[in-house]
Amino acid sequence: MIDDHKHGIMTVELPTLLLQFQPEGEELKSRQKYDQAARQFVKQLDNVSAAHWLKEADTPQDVLEILNPAVNSIAYAFTLRHRIAAAVNKKSLPDSAQPGGALWNKLVLFLETFDPVQMRYAGQEWKKLVDYVEPLAHNAGSPGLAIAPIRSAMIRLDPTTGTFTSTHVDFMRLCLETRSYAAAEPILDNYIHSLPSHIPTVVREGFEYSVPCADVARSGEYIHRLSGHSDKVTIIDVQEYYVLGAMAYLGLRQFTKARHFLEHVLVMPAANVANGLMLEAYKKWVLLSCLVPGEAKNIPRSANATAIKQVRSASKAYEAVAEAYTHLSNMPKLKAQINAGAQTWAEDGNTGLVKAVLDSQMRAYVSRLSRTFSAIPVSNIARNVGGSADETAQYLETLIEEGYLNARLEQTDKPEAGIVLRFYLDPTQGPLAKSEKQQQQALFEQTLRTNALADQVKDADYRLTLTKEFIENLKRQQKRQGASGDAMDTAWDDGIEEEDIMVDL
Repeated sequence: MIDDHKHGIMTVELPTLLLQFQPEGEELKSRQKYDQAARQFVKQLDNVSAAHWLKEADTPQDVLEILNPAVNSIAYAFTLRHRIAAAVNKKSLPDSAQPGGALWNKLVLFLETFDPVQMRYAGQEWKKLVDYVEPLAHNAGSPGLAIAPIRSAMIRLDPTTGTFTSTHVDFMRLCLETRSYAAAEPILDNYIHSLPSHIPTVVREGFEYSVPCADVARSGEYIHRLSGHSDKVTIIDVQEYYVLGAMAYLGLRQFTKARHFLEHVLVMPAANVANGLMLEAYKKWVLLSCLVPGEAKNIPRSANATAIKQVRSASKAYEAVAEAYTHLSNMPKLKAQINAGAQTWAEDGNTGLVKAVLDSQMRAYVSRLSRTFSAIPVSNIARNVGGSADETAQYLETLIEEGYLNARLEQTDKPEAGIVLRFYLDPTQGPLAKSEKQQQQALFEQTLRTNALADQVKDADYRLTLTKEFIENLKRQQKRQGASGDAMDTAWDDGIEEEDIMVDL
């Protein structure tokens, strides 16, 4: 052992120990040898007492000045974690640990530059360092300073950020608290494809691909319940992430993405009992169903019918608004429903979303006019929707500027006609016209997103074939084949009730 806890003696000098693991060394070119060396190195560092990490701190011999966070990531993580732990345990937080201080700067530098392969083996240190960022930023009264370092740490460890961790929830809470909705997009736009598994991937002797450091390793293989990268996550955590993510998308007015996030909450296993997150998701989902054109207005059939019935019974006011919204020619009815439930919207924090529904009906009404008229006086529109001609003209101008309406306002020569709204009937003309190059770029970007999702689905299918349940099912089918001589059917539906694999999350 490197450290004798009983006598408190180091048998090897700390700098020498920390430099023993050289990931670029020739002897570690083999992934199997790299794996063994990394695991052994972490065990050695775990055995170093806390006092030794503080020696020579803030001196020219400080190991943090010797180590390179991008090359000696495991050693740097252990050292930095102990230094910050000692600082935050003091009665008064030293300036060095506050934003702008030496320790803070080292923490940010590490989270932005660490070697992601090494951090697959030091999950606990990675998690503790990430968890320090937000409290230190909060202590300085600037919680927003924590967003970029945490996001960088998540993306460096897992470029897909598709394996769900407790950090996902913490990060979204921080973004909502600071109203940094756009800052959350790089995480939210990635699909969640895995939850931390019960058992880490088994390392198979002689198989380079089976170790966490393998180039082909997926994040679901090295982020698991024993890796230390995440606290235990539950279904509630996942639901909260999607609700918070939907709220961030709402802040960005990306209604389609917000609605899809809320649907994730509604279709999760519910054991016939709805919770508060499902209720909140359903209320927002009902309103968003008015705002997202071309989407199905029904809850997906995979949702738990009993739980959905419970949330619907508590959301009558929202469903009344959605029903009134369908009558585009009767805007007074929608306004009456919205005014009647003003207190409800305020208590639920949905006033802004309800106002967006009213604006959407106005837009839908004006857009429908383009099917009948090539031009129409603004005064006629004002009479039908309520309000003055000037107010209506200003509102229409806003719709055109924001890209909701392919039209223009023009002053006619006839005083009695006033301002006229003229629609562009040719889609290649007007403010919403797109060039052929722009259309090709949009198709290219959609293709990239589709291919990325397809790769994640293939990876999920592969991991499924390694589970105990799949193997047992395969054995049963092989036995049946041997008994009957028929072709083997590997379908999962064999008449035996399957275990709920989500029950203990």
